[in-house]
Amino acid sequence: MKRILLALVGLLTLAACSMAPITIDVLPMLGDDASGSQQIASAGPVEMLLPSPEGEQVSGYQVPPMRPATVALDYALDLQVDGEMTGSVTVTFYLAASKDDLWKSESQLGEPISVSLAETAQTLSGTLELNGAQIDALMSGNMVIGAKLSGNATGQATISYQFTKLLLKITFI
Repeated sequence: MKRILLALVGLLTLAACSMAPITIDVLPMLGDDASGSQQIASAGPVEMLLPSPEGEQVSGYQVPPMRPATVALDYALDLQVDGEMTGSVTVTFYLAASKDDLWKSESQLGEPISVSLAETAQTLSGTLELNGAQIDALMSGNMVIGAKLSGNATGQATISYQFTKLLLKITFI
């Protein structure tokens, strides 16, 4: 009886370990695209697609073959505005299985974040939950991520960005 109890405790411990949360650091996968800048001269609509119009292909990470219960993206994005600009933009994060699907509404992570372009430096940070299709993209081992700044502005400035944190936090049942 004692052996059976020990075996059961061992199996439960092994199962608990295999279900432990894992974290994937996406930031190193961005390489040089983790930061950049763009000159904006506008008297109307403004749009920047970060890190590029195609987003960033992310692959080479490993996830256990069991489906996660939840996946969240912890992010931090530094923005700097160098110049004279007024107006505001929203920053929206996206994650999809392919470049073709990246900028679609169903690939959006969370709600857009409002940013005033009158501020010279600011850090945006938070946690955004992935939906079912985005979890499927993660599980495929190959996904595309990106962020979009869009809004209206007047003036001329260089907008610089630097991602300082991009962590996918994966929890199992």
